[in-house]
Amino acid sequence: MARSTRPILSSLTLVLVGGFSLLTQADEPVKDPAALEFFEKDVRPLLVARCQSCHGAEKQKGHLRLDSRDAILTGGDTGAAIVPGKSNESLLIEAINYGDLYKMPPKSKLSDAEIATLTRWVELGAPWPPQEKASRSPTSTSAFDLKKRAEHWSFQPLRVPSPPATRMSGWMRSPIDGYILSALEGRGLAPAPEADKRTLIRRLTFDLTGLPPTPAEIEAFLADSSPSDFETLAERLLASPAYGERWARHWLDLVRYAETAGHEFDYDTPDAFRYRDYVVRALNLDLPYDQFVVEHLAGDLVDPPRRHPSAGFNESILGTGFYFLGEGTHSPVDLLEDEAARVDNQIDVLSKTFLGLTVACARCHDHKFDAISTKDYYALSGYLQSSRHQHAFIDPPAPIRAKVAELESLKNSVRRSLGTLPAATASVREEGASLLFENFNASDYEGWFVSGDAFGSRPSQNGDLLLSWQGETPFASSVAPGQAHSGLVSNRLEGVLRSRTFSLEKRYIHCLASGRRGRLNVVIDGFEKIRSPIYGGLTLEVESDQPRWFSIDTEMWAGHTAYLELSDGGTVDYTQGKGRYVDGLGFLAVDEIRFSDQGTPPALSPVSAVDSVDLSRIEDPRLARDLARYREVEATILPPTLALAITDGTGEDDRVHIRGSTKTPGEIVPRRFLEAIAGREQPAPASGSGRLDLARRMVDPANPLVARVMVNRIWKHHFGQGIVPTPDDFGVMGRAPTHPELLDDLAARFMASGWSIKAMHRLIVLSSTYRMSSRPVEAAESVDPDNQLLHRMNVRRLEAEAIRDTLLAVSGRLDPSLFGPSVPPHLTSFMEGRGRPSSSGPLDGDGRRSLYINVRRNFLNPMFLAFDVPSPFSTMGRRNVSNVPAQALTLLNDPFVIGQATRWSERLLANQRTGATRRELLTQMYLTAFGRPPTDREIGAGLAFLDSQAGSSGAGTDPRAWADLCHVLINVKEFIYVN
Repeated sequence: MARSTRPILSSLTLVLVGGFSLLTQADEPVKDPAALEFFEKDVRPLLVARCQSCHGAEKQKGHLRLDSRDAILTGGDTGAAIVPGKSNESLLIEAINYGDLYKMPPKSKLSDAEIATLTRWVELGAPWPPQEKASRSPTSTSAFDLKKRAEHWSFQPLRVPSPPATRMSGWMRSPIDGYILSALEGRGLAPAPEADKRTLIRRLTFDLTGLPPTPAEIEAFLADSSPSDFETLAERLLASPAYGERWARHWLDLVRYAETAGHEFDYDTPDAFRYRDYVVRALNLDLPYDQFVVEHLAGDLVDPPRRHPSAGFNESILGTGFYFLGEGTHSPVDLLEDEAARVDNQIDVLSKTFLGLTVACARCHDHKFDAISTKDYYALSGYLQSSRHQHAFIDPPAPIRAKVAELESLKNSVRRSLGTLPAATASVREEGASLLFENFNASDYEGWFVSGDAFGSRPSQNGDLLLSWQGETPFASSVAPGQAHSGLVSNRLEGVLRSRTFSLEKRYIHCLASGRRGRLNVVIDGFEKIRSPIYGGLTLEVESDQPRWFSIDTEMWAGHTAYLELSDGGTVDYTQGKGRYVDGLGFLAVDEIRFSDQGTPPALSPVSAVDSVDLSRIEDPRLARDLARYREVEATILPPTLALAITDGTGEDDRVHIRGSTKTPGEIVPRRFLEAIAGREQPAPASGSGRLDLARRMVDPANPLVARVMVNRIWKHHFGQGIVPTPDDFGVMGRAPTHPELLDDLAARFMASGWSIKAMHRLIVLSSTYRMSSRPVEAAESVDPDNQLLHRMNVRRLEAEAIRDTLLAVSGRLDPSLFGPSVPPHLTSFMEGRGRPSSSGPLDGDGRRSLYINVRRNFLNPMFLAFDVPSPFSTMGRRNVSNVPAQALTLLNDPFVIGQATRWSERLLANQRTGATRRELLTQMYLTAFGRPPTDREIGAGLAFLDSQAGSSGAGTDPRAWADLCHVLINVKEFIYVN
């Protein structure tokens, strides 16, 4: 009879619930940095904005204060406001849900999202800064001493001491070893012995490539008896394309990489994969990290940009795609608040990733612990408010410029053959009360931002000519001067014009335009996702052969900031999220743009109709040759390659949002870097956003944070824990470095090497510290139970992606090809909801590495979630490493795992048909799975298992038995752990 699991599960539940309760007692506030960050970013601003006017320092209705944890737990007339860890027993949660007794706030109920935030806070144990006992005004600066806070260790210049003296000097291979050994000897400890060569090759291969070493690679390493055997191995792995893929996946955790926007409908983020591929290439190239940082912050402004060595496309601009990999709301009600939230996420990711600082905690008030003021936050916000989302044209310029030059030359020749053509004009007859914004009468696009080649470098002028074909018949017509015209050279060229930023003071925007598949778009508060009827009126399609007025009503957004986008045919489908072109033959011509409070645009004078000239009727051999060549060259123009990127807009400084609310703007803060690092007096941006200046200040060697943070991240992925255990928080609430001198030594060497990431890998992995065994020694464990001193190597579980990639590798299914569009995710029947793709991807992802599986925020891979892949919402430099039943169940039952086990067994049986014995096959299995041969006991157990399976099936060599045995080995812990 099957044993019931109910008592076991019930007991487990009691243990878990009881344990949680103990952790959330009122006298033991939660001190987890992530929980405290959640409080500072989400909970405190909510309490200040919605609760403390009645329950704060100045007023306490019902004798209840909600401005300190002690006060909340003490409560008011009706007792404690919350029970930490128990939202269903907390009066505060009942009140904000408008329960039977209380309805708070009385004038307007909190939104569902706000209720969820406070509920989660209570369930987390009501985290609150432990040293904060009394309330302070969030706008008060009396307790904010920037100079004193900047004395924190991470803000200090690098201090590289002399190498420490040690007794076991013969053990040291690297400068790293002296620091580790000195700390160990100071506690009376010695380092663990060196691991055996099989362990070392498996460790290093997984660390650098995320893939297991093959049996042939292991044997070659074992056979190499030279003193440089490990160095040779490291160089081979660093040169492998798989290295960039492995370390790109680590990096993507920092920039919350995903290819959809999440929220309700999980819309695609077109061509996000180009950013992912950029990171792989940069790492394989060993791009200097300071340049990598600059390209992320301001790659669109790097001049000249770094170009791909063979394809020639713009690499630098691709780095800026990280700004727009965050969540996106398809139709926010409050565009200004949506913009503030988007910028907040960008600042959060930027500051954690590159600086290891939680700058976003200063959005509503000066940072509670670190040397980061609210002005610092809004100074950084100004750089982003001065920038815009774009789909960048990244193709190499030389080929297209050569074609444009030839087409222009051919047009000039055609014009000379034809003489003067009469021009069609449409002029404004009466201006009325309208305000002229642009008439394109200047000699260039001054004040406009030009992307692509379609609109050229200037508006149309007298004598400009259009060529077109109806079937095989060529026609010519003149262009009215003073137009922004995307077809002056060829309708096959693509491009976008963006205006300067302006305030919506008039209700209507009137555009005098003509075109085919053109688009006029008003971007308000930086929101570009035209996804719903709420914002559909801000975009107009232009389908008119003759100039006419197109009017956009902006009444709902009076007083907001906006800019205009004028785009021709090819870019329309791309910007709607389809990431493709239909025919690339559209065009847009805009004569004039006016603002008015009148819904009726100014009247036009009659359009003078001008017929196109049929060029086939003109007998001129030179004209015929020019037209033939024009068409030949034009046919070679392909749709451009576009990528997610940022671009400069109108430079503007941001205002402080008092208490983080967009509805209470405060003083203007000039754009600058953090005052604690770069000082108060910083040059203002000369033009544009100023992001390039910001990037250069960040990577200035005088700033110690960028180098410290990055070397700590590299160290963390080699040892399982950073020298600073909180890699995303080098502030007061983060943990102090275990080996501060070592951290500074590594940071200094990193910069001295030219910011070479691969050089840092070499320094680390060639050390004796890295080569230590992971076997515990009882005496050392009692002194250093958490291995903070690194007396041995840590045993580490593989990440979800490495586990999946290893399954593909051992089964022989792994496709090693690099780059390209992502493989659609395989969808199970449990993955339901809005935004679900119409079709599922292949179960095995076409054999591609996990890096290339499409990351959909609302439909994340269940196997990845089981093995702690983080949801991509903010920087995650340290993944959780859990050991839960879902992981064992995944390896046991997941169809993908079973399929790879079967495929692996088929490879083995193919070898058996060539004469391999069962014992030899078992040895091959262990070498493939674990990098070592099986013991005699393991061989005996394997043979016995095969015999038992054969006996039950009546077959001598049952393929199912071998598949089951492969599946068994996959479920051995050794398969997913590295010693």
